[in-house]
Amino acid sequence: MATNIENLKKISWRDPSGFVAKKDGRIFRAVSAKKAEDVEILIKSSWYLKGVADGWFPASEWVAGPSDSAIDSAEFRWLEHRALDFPCYPHEITALQLYDAAKMTLQVAMSALENGWIIKDASAWNILFEHGKPRFCDLLSFERIDDSGVWIAYAQFFRHFVIPLLLYRHTGMQTSAMFVQHRDGLQPEQVRRVIHGWRAYVQPALEAVTLPMFFGGMRQVRAAAVREKPKSRPAELAKFLLQRTLKRLERHINALKPAASAIPTKWENYETDRDHYDTTDVVAKADFVRTVLERPEISTVLDLGCNAGEFSKIAAEVGNTVVAADYDHGALSRLYQQLRGTVLPISPILLDIGRPTPPVGWMNQEVDSFLVRAAGKFDCIMALGLVHHLLVSERAGLPMILDFFHSLRPRFLILEWIEPQDLRFAEIAGINKELYSTMSIESFERLFSVKYSIEKKQSLVAGNRTLYLLEKKG
Repeated sequence: MATNIENLKKISWRDPSGFVAKKDGRIFRAVSAKKAEDVEILIKSSWYLKGVADGWFPASEWVAGPSDSAIDSAEFRWLEHRALDFPCYPHEITALQLYDAAKMTLQVAMSALENGWIIKDASAWNILFEHGKPRFCDLLSFERIDDSGVWIAYAQFFRHFVIPLLLYRHTGMQTSAMFVQHRDGLQPEQVRRVIHGWRAYVQPALEAVTLPMFFGGMRQVRAAAVREKPKSRPAELAKFLLQRTLKRLERHINALKPAASAIPTKWENYETDRDHYDTTDVVAKADFVRTVLERPEISTVLDLGCNAGEFSKIAAEVGNTVVAADYDHGALSRLYQQLRGTVLPISPILLDIGRPTPPVGWMNQEVDSFLVRAAGKFDCIMALGLVHHLLVSERAGLPMILDFFHSLRPRFLILEWIEPQDLRFAEIAGINKELYSTMSIESFERLFSVKYSIEKKQSLVAGNRTLYLLEKKG
């Protein structure tokens, strides 16, 4: 199949067997000539095709290579992968999602093993979330099973999955934050100061943290493994040893399954605790959102400050694809837990929109920032009960908030304006409430009308709160 893939941007290059590049939202993979035959066999195998059908792996097809002189076309064959719809990465997911990513990594490894393959990588970055479901995206990780019986990705699995989930279990530390600072996971010696006392001698902390420290640290163990070539074993014994390793790791992960939140969070029970809306207003708000999102011009929605996804679910139920963002780990975990058994096209993303996820990786080029990925992606942005939080918590003025929304280039905005006189506004403003005393619904409308037209407006019965549908001018 011929296609124009000139001027590709590399986003992954660490594997000597090839690299990943993107252009115009499309994802391509260069496969070295030496690896291409194995890849051809792999992607045509019945078990792999079943994995594609079940959503484990993105579909792939061979395409013609670029004629760019910077890339030796003869050295590589090229695949195009189905591009995921707004993928979410390890630094943007909840602990429960990381748990599911660990389970999928082991599930893929076990399935591969049954069919004569093994995965050489166990990186959390190989699992991307789309519509709330994990997808394994590292095709070149698959290799023919050898006769050593040793899983080369063993230590990496601990760094990327077991240790972060241990820390979440014992400290409540969000796993997402760990991946911003530690792209390749956490070393046992970094964690031993936190996991101590009797907890350090109970599985899985014993194998993840304590034993590696006794044996001089995981880095020294890996170095020794490199110096000493693993022994060759009979094929059945090698397979048995690998199966035993994977099953033991599965037991470790099962023991670390997170609750919705290790430490209760402020907003996780918002839908049941809100006393500032009466039943009439809750119904009116839901009806307003549903009516707006049934418009044929809207098919993609970003719900900022989604809490546990009450309105994200309405958006999905009327046929939209939704990215549901919130910084409250407990609330977002509740949403993800509800989505695990559904087919609703909702992607939960752990995001503080006042401090959105940055670009990460080499020269900040492997994963774009949230704002870069979101710009121009959505027909509509919902921000219900968010604007006053940005005014108070971020001290962002209304012109800054207008510029923020406009920079993401949605055609429509669904906003909720809350007057400074509102009890909840005054509560979060605290001693600074006088800073907002001159702000009014008129000043909000006047400012936003510079770039948006007011298509629909509805006041809620409780007063001080108004819903808007705004459409970008021009």
